Amino acid sequence: MFFHVQLIDDPDHPERRAVSREDHWAYFDQHRDHFAARGATTTDDGERTLSSVLFVEFDGWEEVRQFVDNEPYNRNNVYHDIRIRRWHNALGRTQRDFPRREGQVCWYIRGFGRPGANDRRNELLDAHRAYFADYDDEHFIVRGAVVSDDGELWNGSANLIALPSRADVDEFLSTEPFYVNRLFDEVLVERYKFGGRPGQIV
Repeated sequence: MFFHVQLIDDPDHPERRAVSREDHWAYFDQHRDHFAARGATTTDDGERTLSSVLFVEFDGWEEVRQFVDNEPYNRNNVYHDIRIRRWHNALGRTQRDFPRREGQVCWYIRGFGRPGANDRRNELLDAHRAYFADYDDEHFIVRGAVVSDDGELWNGSANLIALPSRADVDEFLSTEPFYVNRLFDEVLVERYKFGGRPGQIV
């Protein structure tokens, strides 16, 4: 069972990350096999960390909640908001499979679905998939739907994508079928950097 976890930093205490960084890395290394993707979001200039975003696979809710509860940054009160949602790994791969190149700029795109949009989403699904197909090999790191706790209803999307600039992200979204048809209440776009120690591929 896949989950998307947003761990949003407390902006009043940015120093807390440094205190437990080594413990955080060690903890994630111990759980390496559970990750489809892991990293941090930042301001567009990369100067300030905004959140950790995780795409993980666990047997169920109890296991993923226990994993988050024991995460060193969380135990050190780095975060002021924690969101755990069911997620579908549409590409069936991990970010370790993604071809990385020097100078790549990556983005986290989180679409929050409008209540009651599930049926309209299903009507547009083929067009949505066709639009994404051109980006799947070279641009999408991971992507997929955020779904209800029972996995039955579409609640939005959570994607990681490599595009040169925020302007390119805006252009990408401007003709995307779900976005054009206003299936989202909100779309959050933040700069993304791969997690792990310097030089580590995770």
